[in-house]
Amino acid sequence: MLIAVERNGPVRSAPVTSDSLAHLSPMIDQFVDKRAHLKTDELHAYKAIGQNYASHQWVNHQSKEYARGDTHNNTAESFNAILERAKYGVYHYLSKKHLSRYLDEIGFRWNQRTPELKITKKGKPRIVMKRLPPLTMLKALLLNARGRQVRRSASGGILCVESN
Repeated sequence: MLIAVERNGPVRSAPVTSDSLAHLSPMIDQFVDKRAHLKTDELHAYKAIGQNYASHQWVNHQSKEYARGDTHNNTAESFNAILERAKYGVYHYLSKKHLSRYLDEIGFRWNQRTPELKITKKGKPRIVMKRLPPLTMLKALLLNARGRQVRRSASGGILCVESN
């Protein structure tokens, strides 16, 4: 999976069939603004892709390095953790055929939050993600549904149909 997430911001995700430069580069170009500062793991393709952006820093998981100051990919790992919890607690299985739909649903939930600054009991600032009000979430859901129809297939399954 390719996960592009802004710190304390929205996420974009997509299933990938290969971690090659030729496969990842167009997807990252579609998801990420060229002015972005990329923070990734040590995958070789990311190093080549990162040359096209404002800056690129990475951590080396193979050397047990998971963070170096502000350089980490823990935000993307958090999205993965939420996806895994949904897999074990709700879906039980994520088929390759429908993986993009699972990613879209978890991504929608992720994007329906906003950062809020809290002060801990020890007086330290901490960012906590707060869920948006239900009417705001419904509006976002309906905006994403524009131009789509849900129908039953001949076998009783669900078909998502793009309408004109």
